[in-house]
Amino acid sequence: MKKGNLHNINDPGFKTPENYFESFEENLMKKLEGTESIPNLNDPGFTVPKDYFNSVDDEIFNKLNKEDTPVISLNSRKPLYYIAGIAASIVLILAIFINKPFEDEISVEMVEAYLEDRDLSSYELAELLLDSDLLEDDFVITETSFEEDNLESYLLENSEIDLIIE
Repeated sequence: MKKGNLHNINDPGFKTPENYFESFEENLMKKLEGTESIPNLNDPGFTVPKDYFNSVDDEIFNKLNKEDTPVISLNSRKPLYYIAGIAASIVLILAIFINKPFEDEISVEMVEAYLEDRDLSSYELAELLLDSDLLEDDFVITETSFEEDNLESYLLENSEIDLIIE
């Protein structure tokens, strides 16, 4: 059957005998009521050898007492351990001496440029300031005096009145 003709198949191909589901329970009960579960069964098919359970213990212990098992010496793996240890030491030494510490210092200008590019809100900046360790000597707050008329004219020119009222 080709894949291209699958959409043309109308018959599923499976059929059940007439009145199968109506008479299924009756047929099942008839088979369960029968005395023989499997017809024509006289021999189960399995037999146990004569005196099996009397001699099985001795046979198992005889097989366990044999000392013919091969012994694998661990001395053959010593060169492998030496080579692996030397390789690990070389990798460790190279990692220590090749990796140079980060020598560039972060300047204030770099931090300012980073914060300007991020477009952080004032709340996010406040969270950053609370989380960082700031020294009082390094943190200077400048005080400016505002006149009420200048402040009012600035707000009227640079902001929307609807936002201020809300």
